[in-house]
Amino acid sequence: VATPNAAELIAMDLDFVLVVSSNHAHADQVVLAAEAGKHLFCEKPISLSLIEADRMIAAVETAGVGNVVNYSMRYIDGYLKFKQMADEGRLGQILFVWHLMTRGYGLYEAGARHWAITRPELSGGWTVHHACHSIDFLYWINGPITKAYCSTQTTLPDNGSEEVLLGNLTFANGAMGMVGDSTCVIREHHTGIIGSKGSLLMTGEHEQTVMRLHLEGEKEEHRIPAIDSKRPGGGIDHFLDCIRQGRQSPNSLSQARHSLAVALAMQESARSGQVVAID
Repeated sequence: VATPNAAELIAMDLDFVLVVSSNHAHADQVVLAAEAGKHLFCEKPISLSLIEADRMIAAVETAGVGNVVNYSMRYIDGYLKFKQMADEGRLGQILFVWHLMTRGYGLYEAGARHWAITRPELSGGWTVHHACHSIDFLYWINGPITKAYCSTQTTLPDNGSEEVLLGNLTFANGAMGMVGDSTCVIREHHTGIIGSKGSLLMTGEHEQTVMRLHLEGEKEEHRIPAIDSKRPGGGIDHFLDCIRQGRQSPNSLSQARHSLAVALAMQESARSGQVVAID
């Protein structure tokens, strides 16, 4: 059965709901699902404003429904190894963590016109729509971010939606972070941590992924098998496991709120040219 009406769909006899609509529609659809008592899996970003995010979080908490946000880096082998090594303390105190990526889509001026660039009123702009992945990764690895400074570039007329961005971040624990993203035609990922005991670097994608661990005081590097691609099921398998086991995921709407706050602060910084504090 198909319907163009979200309320009609959610009123059906469903076990759960996948909210994979355009970004601007997430808030209303999540609230509808929660009020109907449905567990829900929400595509990133969760919304376009913190007011909407808070409304969504209140709805799922009041209803007591399970909720998972599709920040896919949390379900990818290579990034899970970053998380494991950071949590185990193998790298020591984290001093600097970064994630730089280029999407491989292309720029507006060359005729590659991604909808998230041409319709920022629906997407929130490229920082909110796509760089949120990198922001969430840094938050997941090293905790809350308190300050953001960001610069952007675009080939759109009249300085439209950002197509290239670089953000410098400060964590609550004093560490530094950096996020870079672009729609440009090159597709590449570059991820790293510098710690007091060692540094970890991962470059490339899929079968080209290379992960290197350098421990302080050792001359030889360690090559670690890693894959930078989604596992079968992505985050949906995690969501279904949570439903079956009756447990709440750590990858929830309330967690995703912080990533949205940082993305919005980066956009504000790019407009103002100032460092922006994040509450």
